Amino acid sequence: MKRETYSEIYYSLNRPDDIKREAERTGLPEELMLVVYTQKTVRYATKDYYQIVEMAPSLLRRWQRGESMVKIARRLNFPPILLGLILSSQSGVGRKKFWKMVREPETIEDKKLRVEMEAIRKADILYSPEGAQVQKDRGIKGEEKLANWLNEHGITYRTEKDLRGKFPKTPDFLLDEPLSFEGLKIKWIDSKASFGDDIEIRKNNRKQFHQYVDLFGDGLVLYWFGIIDDIQSDGRVIVGDNSILRELEQAATTTGGSS
Repeated sequence: MKRETYSEIYYSLNRPDDIKREAERTGLPEELMLVVYTQKTVRYATKDYYQIVEMAPSLLRRWQRGESMVKIARRLNFPPILLGLILSSQSGVGRKKFWKMVREPETIEDKKLRVEMEAIRKADILYSPEGAQVQKDRGIKGEEKLANWLNEHGITYRTEKDLRGKFPKTPDFLLDEPLSFEGLKIKWIDSKASFGDDIEIRKNNRKQFHQYVDLFGDGLVLYWFGIIDDIQSDGRVIVGDNSILRELEQAATTTGGSS
C-alpha cells in the first residue's frame, strides 16, 4: 500500500464507527480497517495509559456523579474497558475481580455496576472478550494458511509448539532446510495477522526478529494485511505481504530449498 494512502486511512480511523465508513470510502476490506484501527488504538492507549491513571480520582468522581464509563471513555478517546479497569482499581476493586465482572456481568448484584460492565463490554471492540477472541482467531487463521502453503510445497518445518522450551524465543515456523531467496538463506518464517507499517515492523524487529536472527539465521515475515510499499527490510529479515508467497514458490522448488 502506498504510504500516502495508508497515512490517510490511519488518521481517519478514530472510533469503531469509522471502520465501515473507511472501508466503503476506499473500497478496501473492512477487516483491514479493523486491523489498522486495532494497531492505532493499542498504541495510543499504551501511550496515554499512565496519564489516564493520574486523572483517575477526578474521573471516578465524574462516574460517581452519574456520567457513564462509556461516555467518559469517548471524551478521552480511550478504550472503555481499560478505563473501567482504571476506575475499578481507583475504587478498590482488584484486577482479577474486574475481569471476572467483564466476563460475567450477569453475576454482579449491583444493578448500576452491572449495566456499566455490560455497556463497556459492548462498546469496546478490542479489549472485550469478544474483541480478544477475534484477534486470537485472526492470528490462528494466518498461521494455518502459512502452514498449508508450506505443506503444499513440501517444505518441512518445526512449529513454535515443537520448539517450546528449547530456545528462549521461537518463530512460528523453523524450516528444516533453508530457502534461498533474495540473496538470503531463509531459515524461519513468521506469520503476522497485522499490517506492516514502520511502527509495527520496528517493534517486531526489537522484540522478536532480531532474536530469531541471532538464534537461527535469516528469516522472512509475512504480514497478511499488507505492508507499506517503500518499507525497508532489516538486512537479514525480509518482510512482505501474501504476494511474497508467489515469489517464494520458485525458491521452494529447489532441492531442499537450499541450492
